[in-house]
Amino acid sequence: MKKRIERLKRKGVVLTIQRIGVLEILHNSPNHPTAEEIHKKLLEKYPTLSLATVYNTLQILKQAGEIQELNIGKEKRFDPIPGPHHHFYCRVCERIIDVEIACPVLDKGYVDNHKIENVQAVFFGICADCQKKEGKNA
Repeated sequence: MKKRIERLKRKGVVLTIQRIGVLEILHNSPNHPTAEEIHKKLLEKYPTLSLATVYNTLQILKQAGEIQELNIGKEKRFDPIPGPHHHFYCRVCERIIDVEIACPVLDKGYVDNHKIENVQAVFFGICADCQKKEGKNA
């Protein structure tokens, strides 16, 4: 978290208490929260914080390359890991889980003479927790 704050300062991002709060929520979240979920958590500490401030902060962090916006499922979610990695989307609980799988094409940097800048695969299915609840653990 400290390194991320230092990088943002070097990029000229003004770090208000609210922006640091958004970063902390993202950093400590086991899932990929929506702006509304982040806002709800921060309201406990900052009761006057607006949802617009959260959205603006998320856009600033995204533009600074510190987070990525995910358009998986019904709502936009935010991922504190900006680098290339993959996700699993559970169609039952709608949770998004980071998946670590090697991508040999990314290592090459090019595919059919096209430069690769980012790779993201999304796997859709039923997560292990939901399988257990349904009694269908594979």
